[in-house]
Amino acid sequence: MGLSAFLLLGSIALAAPKPSAPKECPVTEHSLDAIEAAIAKAVSCEQSMDIFQACAYVASGDVPLARAVIGKCEGDFLNKLNASQKRAYEQESKRCWRKYRREMGTMYRSFEAMCAAGVAQAYSRRFMRTGGAKQHK
Repeated sequence: MGLSAFLLLGSIALAAPKPSAPKECPVTEHSLDAIEAAIAKAVSCEQSMDIFQACAYVASGDVPLARAVIGKCEGDFLNKLNASQKRAYEQESKRCWRKYRREMGTMYRSFEAMCAAGVAQAYSRRFMRTGGAKQHK
């Protein structure tokens, strides 16, 4: 019984999903301007967020990158929101930007920016599912 339980656990462990390796930044020139340009050229909100996550500095430099992602994602849904949905979106976004307001250090600005970009991405996903795919170039 001990050996069969061990073999069962071993086979389950081998079949378990492996954690994905961190994505490598697809922007060869790892400058803020180049990354921001790549985000702007992304064909979708999802792709812009992937670039942002892979190229993030985890510092205050992430703020303009997040704003570029937010702009890309908002194109999918912002004009489709009614007044109460827009207010809810703005409140969620503001909550992100204030999340670490009492913390010092640039990494906290990055965390706030990543949070706000994530909110925009979530809204984009929701509206892309219900409203049909729309690509931005």
